[in-house]
Order: sequence, then C-alpha cells, then structure tokens
Amino acid sequence: MLAAVTLSGCNKDENPVEPGTPAEPTALVKPEPKAEEITPNSALIIWAAVEHAQSYAYYMGTETEDDAQTVSETQIQLNELEPETEYTVRVRALAGTDTTYLDSEWGEVTFTTAELAMPEPESYTVYAMDPFVIMYEANLATSYVRNLSPSGNYAVGFDDQMGDPTSFVWDRSTGEFTILDPGEYDGCIAYDVNDNGVIVGSVVTGGYEEMPAYMDFKNGGTWVLLPTNGQTSSAFPSYAVAITNDGLIGGQVLTELPDGSMRCVPCLWNNYQLDQSAFDLPEDGDEACQIGSFVYGMSDDGRVMVGWQDWGVGSRSPAVWVDGRLTRIYGEEPIVDDEGMVFDGVAWSVSADGTKVTGYWAPDGMSLTGFIYDMATGEKTEIPGYGGVAFDAFGRVYFTGSMGMGGLVWENGSTTDVYDLWADMEGTFVTEISPEVGADGMPSAIYAISDDGMVMGGSYTYSTFGTILQYPSIVVME
Repeated sequence: MLAAVTLSGCNKDENPVEPGTPAEPTALVKPEPKAEEITPNSALIIWAAVEHAQSYAYYMGTETEDDAQTVSETQIQLNELEPETEYTVRVRALAGTDTTYLDSEWGEVTFTTAELAMPEPESYTVYAMDPFVIMYEANLATSYVRNLSPSGNYAVGFDDQMGDPTSFVWDRSTGEFTILDPGEYDGCIAYDVNDNGVIVGSVVTGGYEEMPAYMDFKNGGTWVLLPTNGQTSSAFPSYAVAITNDGLIGGQVLTELPDGSMRCVPCLWNNYQLDQSAFDLPEDGDEACQIGSFVYGMSDDGRVMVGWQDWGVGSRSPAVWVDGRLTRIYGEEPIVDDEGMVFDGVAWSVSADGTKVTGYWAPDGMSLTGFIYDMATGEKTEIPGYGGVAFDAFGRVYFTGSMGMGGLVWENGSTTDVYDLWADMEGTFVTEISPEVGADGMPSAIYAISDDGMVMGGSYTYSTFGTILQYPSIVVME
C-alpha cells in the first residue's frame, strides 16, 4: 500500500500542472463589437483583442454561423452596403488549436447606414486625353471611359479597333492617363477596375483570339490570364467585364455545350477560379444561337448580369441573367422584317443593387430606343433616340446618343442635358486641347459614375477626317 502511494506521488511531481491553467476548458471572453465610420455604403466594425484568441469569426444580416468568415485582425471593413439600412454583425473569438479554451459566445452590434445625400458640388476639374497624343502616340481610335472604381480613384477604357485594341487607366492620385502595355499580346481591352487598382478585361493574341485576363495595376503587375475551359476562337471572345472590391469577377467564357457545340456563356471567377456552377447553360448550339451570350455588366453581389443574347440571324436582343437564368428584355422571338432588317439591342448596365437595368433597343437595327427595366415588375421606361449606359446611387440614369453625340440624365421621369450637371460651376481644365479640334474636353456623354456621384467618366466628341470621334474625359467635382 505504501509503495502504491509513493508511486502515485512521484507521477504527480513529474507532471506538475502549470499554475493558472484551468482544469477544464473555459470559454474565451465574448467580443463587444462597435460600429464606427458609418457612411451610406460602408462601416468599420471594431472590437478589443480577446486574450488567448487565435482568430475571430463574423457573419452579418440574414447569414448563419455556417456562413461565418474568419479574420485575424480586430476589425472588419464592410463595403457595398445599402443606405439607410439596418445591419447586425456578430463576432466571436476563436480558440483555434488551444484545447485549454473554447470559442466565445457571439457578440453583436446593430447599426444603420447613413442617408445618401445628393452631392452639391461647387466646382469641377476636367481630365481629358489630348486627341493629338492619342492619334499619334497611343494608337487609340474612338474611345471612352468604360468604368470607374466605386470610389472614383481609377478609371479604365479602350478603343474599338479590331485586332490590336488599346486600353488606358486613369489614376486620380496623379490625374494622369496611362496607356496599358499588352505585354506579350497584340492588344488589351480594359473593362473594369476596383478600388484596389485591379483591372479586368481581356488580351488579344496574334490569331485574334480574345481571352479573359486581369492586371494588378496599382502594384505594377502585368496581364495575367484567367482560367477558361481551354477553348479559344477568333469568333467567340472570352473576357472579364466586371470586378467588385472583394475581387468577384464576372464575364463570359467559351464553353462546350452538351451537343458538342461551342458558344459564349456568362460566368464568374471566385478567387480567380472559373465558376459556372450557378448558370443554366443552353442544351445545344441552336438554343444558344450563333455566338451565344455577351455580358456587359454585373451587380455588386454577382447575382445579376446583363448584356445581350444572340438570335443567330445577325440579330441580338437585350438580356439579363438572374442567378444564372436568362430573360430577354426585348425580342422574345427572332424578327426579320420585310426589308430583311433585323433587330439589335443590348442591356448595357445594371444598378449596383441589381434592381434596375438600362440599355438600348433598335428594332430596325438603326434607330435607338433607350430603356430602364425594372427587375421586380418587368416594366420598361423608354427614351427614344438614346441608349442607356449608367446608373448613379441617387436613382439617376445616364443616356448617350450614337457615337457619344449628346448625353441625357433621366431622373423621376424627366430628362436634362448632361451639361446641366455643372452649368453653374467654376471649372478647371488640366489638359489644354487645341481649339483646332473644336472641343474643350468637356464630356458630352457620361458612361460611368463613382458611388458618391462626384467623379464622372465619359467622352467628348469632335469631327475630323470626315467622321465623328470619341475621346476619354473625366470630371471630378468638389
């Protein structure tokens, strides 16, 4: 009996319990998150560091614990929120591999985003590309600002040349335009850019094959190909057309359908990996028609994509895809009139929240009818003679005439000229454009707007060589 007691005592002395270590696992302290720097579209969630926590998990709104994301910092920057909307964010401390502790309970904070107030700028600065530099140095033909990053810190665009397209990026921090180097490719097309300076678009090979690509412009990167299905064709382009600040990319990719035919279809890239899981693909080439789908824009959450769907008889109709399912906004059936004319149209842009779509419809292939399509009701508001190209965060829709000849702003059923936006302001022109071209660089049409409505990108026009040309122009208001 004595020997047994002595042995037991020796084992205990050889494995002493570290002072302060709990005998049973205990839960970490619950974080107490707070919401700061609240704007109409963003908020910063912060909390004090929890002792012994290895990381933190959070989820918000109608999400569940299964949707929680993990972060190592003690703050979360939330973007792309809706104005005047209540949000709840839940945060817990994670013990990780430390078995002496358990994950904490969920701490939560509820906040309401700020009201989105219409800006009242007093002055503006115009950044326009010099047409002579463009023609003789940059090799840009007709071109315009295709998209702005949400904050307005970057803008991108391209020309419409076939074969060797040229693209540019504008950096607000310097006020300068940079012609993008296509690298080993014959040309590049820049469709969109986010606030992190990541540009998405496509590159063109010597065989006129257009392939999806991205560029980390802010950090001096070059064009990098995005994954595809391995098929390329000069007749079927694949490209990335939109990117969010979180890095979700939308576009289209050449895909083999069940009958073995190849057609363009919408797609996403998550973490730069191709994702077609949410899309209902056509069964065969006849259903998809000649080329298939062309994508022009995407909502912030990636659920709504817009563009056009082919009819295979030289015509196309404006189209929208919601969660991968196609709806034709116009032209439910292919039409060829008595004179052999076919219709044409495209859904050019979707509002950030995915509730409205704008574009144009030309039933005779010539005259334009702009439209605003309500996703909830299916109702269309039509603007004859113009095409819809952009939304801002205040419910205004921007229209342009053919070749950027004139622009309108639609608001609450009324239209005004884009020049009325800055008619009573003092303006500064960074680039002095020769009066020989008959233009001052002020945009006549707006194609893109920053979230706060203070930066607008479009094009100005002038006549030369017997034709009308468009060149990029950006207005920054203060």
